Amino acid sequence: MTTNSTMVDQYGRTDEERAELRAQVALVNKDAADNWDDPAWRREMAQQLTETIYEGFQHENLLSLIANTENAPFDGRVFVKEVRGLRAFWVARGGYIEASNLKAQVMELPRDTIGFHVFEFEDKLRTNFAETQTTLVDLGIQRLDAEVNLRVLRLFQAAVPSGSDYYISASGVSLDSLNTALREVRDESKSFELSIIGRSTMTDQIQDELLGTSNNGSGFIPETNEQMVQRGVLGTYRGARIITLRNYKDDQDVSFFPANEMYVVSNDASKFAFWGGLLSKEFVEQDNWYWHYLARRDFGGVVHRPERLRRIVDTSQPA
Repeated sequence: MTTNSTMVDQYGRTDEERAELRAQVALVNKDAADNWDDPAWRREMAQQLTETIYEGFQHENLLSLIANTENAPFDGRVFVKEVRGLRAFWVARGGYIEASNLKAQVMELPRDTIGFHVFEFEDKLRTNFAETQTTLVDLGIQRLDAEVNLRVLRLFQAAVPSGSDYYISASGVSLDSLNTALREVRDESKSFELSIIGRSTMTDQIQDELLGTSNNGSGFIPETNEQMVQRGVLGTYRGARIITLRNYKDDQDVSFFPANEMYVVSNDASKFAFWGGLLSKEFVEQDNWYWHYLARRDFGGVVHRPERLRRIVDTSQPA
C-alpha cells in the first residue's frame, strides 16, 4: 500500500522544506570554505550579519510602543523640551491683553554605547559557518533587545523608587489597583497612549482577573494582529496595551526583568534615542587563528515625567 502523507517536524516543516534548508546551509558553508581567506568577502559577510541583526532588533524591540523614541543621526543631539508660561486672558473688547513670559525647560539626553564582541576558531568557520551565522544573529538580537529593556527598567525604577507616591505594593495584582494606576497616569498624560508592561508572571494575573467570571472580560480587547502578538502584545484594557516581556537571562542565568514588577506607563513619561545604525567591524588575529566580530550602537534616555508612570510590585512572589 502506498501513502502520500508528508512528515512534519516540530517546527512545522515538511520533508521538502527541510531538504531545501539543508541545501541552503550547504551553500553557505561552501561559500565560506571557498572564500574565507578573502578579506573583502569577510567584510561583506560581516556587513550582512550586521544588517540582519539590526533589522531583527528593529522588529523585536518594544521601546517605540511604550516611550517617545527618536532615531537620530550619529552626530546628532537629542533634547527633551517643554515650554510653559503661555496664558490666555478674557478682556473687554478692545482691551489690553497681558503678555506671557515663555519659559523653556530643555534637557539633553545622555548617550551611552551598547555592544558585543565575539570570537571563534577559524577552522570551525571554514567548515560550518552557517551555524555560527545563525547563532550570531539570534543571540545578537536577543542581547541587544534585553540590554535596552534592562536600561529602560533601571530608569523606571530610579524614577519611581520604593516609597514614592507612584509606587504600588500589594500581594497579587488586583483590577482595583490597576484601574487606579491607569486613571492617574491617563489624567497626567498628554498623549493618552498607555501601556501595561511586565513578564508573564504579572500580565497573566491581569488576564486571569479580566477573563474571570466576576469581570467576564469587560474592557479587554484581545490583539488580533499576529505580528503584534509575536512581539508580546496581548491586547488592550481600557485603552492601554498589555505587553508581556520576554524573560531574557544573562550568561549567569539571571533574569533581566524581575518577575514581580509591572509598569503602567504613558509614552510621554520618558524619551529615548538611538544614534545612527548598528556599527560593526571584523578582523582575524595576525598571529593566531581566531576571527573577531564586534558590533555597537549608541543609546540613551531619560524619564522626565515620573507622574506619568506607576510601578506595581507583587509582594507575594520573588523577584
